[in-house]
Amino acid sequence: MKSKSEILNNLAQFTGTETYHRWSPIFPKAVATDGVIYLAEQCHSFWLLDVIGSVLPLPKVKSEAFLTAIFSKEQGKVVIDDGDGNVLYVQEIASPTFPLDEIRLFVTDGEEGMRVIMLPSEY
Repeated sequence: MKSKSEILNNLAQFTGTETYHRWSPIFPKAVATDGVIYLAEQCHSFWLLDVIGSVLPLPKVKSEAFLTAIFSKEQGKVVIDDGDGNVLYVQEIASPTFPLDEIRLFVTDGEEGMRVIMLPSEY
């Protein structure tokens, strides 16, 4: 695993994506950008994508065109909100090996009913 500073420096370089990636057949309507796949691979955090993917069908989450998903290592929680701070879902997750203190991801509507998970720098 790369160092925290190396991961953060590399994440900052993602400003768009060349490919949308399906990381799991369980979530056929959710895709991730190049930067999010890099994050999942480097931080061994495909579990974070699974958490996000699992809540996308929930009625109060599904109705939002834009979402923010934040994982805080200190709080041990994934919080999904509507981008304006209105919390829609919270799940406790203990990840002592996650190398970053916090990560924020965006989820937006894509083409043909897809949901796209991206880094803020890729928005």
